[in-house]
Amino acid sequence: MKMTVRFFAVPVFLMSQLLAGCVPVTPKAGDVIGVLRVSGPNVWLNDAPAGDGAPVRLGNSLATGAGSSALLEFRDGGHLQLDQNTDPIFEWLEQSKCILVRIFKGQAFLDKGRACIEGPNISLVLNSEVNVLVQQPPAPSRVTLLKGSAEVTVPVRVKLVPGEQLVTEGRRPAVRTLSAAELRSVVDWRREYRFRPLPVPQPEGPGIFFPPRTRPSRPRDTGPEPKPKPEPAPPSEPSGKSPMLERGMRVPPELIRRDSEPVIR
Repeated sequence: MKMTVRFFAVPVFLMSQLLAGCVPVTPKAGDVIGVLRVSGPNVWLNDAPAGDGAPVRLGNSLATGAGSSALLEFRDGGHLQLDQNTDPIFEWLEQSKCILVRIFKGQAFLDKGRACIEGPNISLVLNSEVNVLVQQPPAPSRVTLLKGSAEVTVPVRVKLVPGEQLVTEGRRPAVRTLSAAELRSVVDWRREYRFRPLPVPQPEGPGIFFPPRTRPSRPRDTGPEPKPKPEPAPPSEPSGKSPMLERGMRVPPELIRRDSEPVIR
C-alpha cells in the first residue's frame, strides 16, 4: 500500500512568525484594551455610570463630567488619563497598527509605547508621553510632547521633539519650545485628582478555607524568667578511705593511716 504525502507551500515569513509564536492578530470591536479607574462622581462608560475595575473595550465611549477624571490602564502597558469634560471613543487604526483615541473635546495625558490621537483639527501618532488639549475650531488645539517622539499629520506634517508644543492657530500651526516650568504647568491639572488602587484580582473557582492557627495562651510577659538556683550539694561524709583509693589509685601500705597504728615512716 502506497502512502501519499502532500506538502503545502507556506510563505517563509509566515512560517518564521508561527515558529516564533508571534503571529500578529488584528484587534476587533469588543476586545478588552484596558481597565478603568475613576476619580469623582461623573464618569460614564457607554453612557452608563462607570466604576473602578470596569473593562474598556474597542468601540467603547468614555466621558468625564465636572470635577471628575478617568484613568485607563492599557493591557499592553501605558495609561491614559482624562481631565474633566473630556469624551473620547476607542477604535483600532489598521493603517497605523495602533489604538486610536478619538477625542471630540477635552484634555488628556497619554503615556504609551504606541498610540494614535485624533481630534477635529489634529491627528498624530506617538511613542511617548504627551498632553493633548482638543477644542472645537476655531479654538486652537495644543499638543505638548514631554518624552519620546510624536509625528503630527494634521493640520501639518511635523515631528516634535521633547519639550515642544504645537498650537493649531489659524492656517499655520505654530511650534515652540517650552521651559521646564511651562511643561510642568501644562500637566498640573493631573494633581487635582486621586485614584484608589485597584483590588488584587482573585482566582476563579470555589474558595478554600484554612482554619486559623491557634497558639497556646501564656501569661503576660514580664521579662526573662529567673534561672533556678542550683541546690547546694549535701555535705559528703567521710568514707574512711583515702581520696586516692576512692579514685582507684594504688597506695603503698606504709602510707595508710590506721586508727590503732601509727604511720610507718
